[in-house]
Amino acid sequence: MDKDITNLVEIDNKDNECIHLLKCVCGQEYKAWDFTISIYRDDPRECAICYRQLYYSIEVKVYEVVA
Repeated sequence: MDKDITNLVEIDNKDNECIHLLKCVCGQEYKAWDFTISIYRDDPRECAICYRQLYYSIEVKVYEVVA
């Protein structure tokens, strides 16, 4: 099993403050970059169809391959 070493490394997360959604949970489809959401919970973006307010979070893990 590989070993999680995330807390032992440093990661530079450059300007990853927004992503685009191609499809909302309600099924509404969007073209690339027509519906972007950010990482800020206090600034959620709202779907024009279902009015859900969305933001995102990314969890990065770094693993060491263990034989």
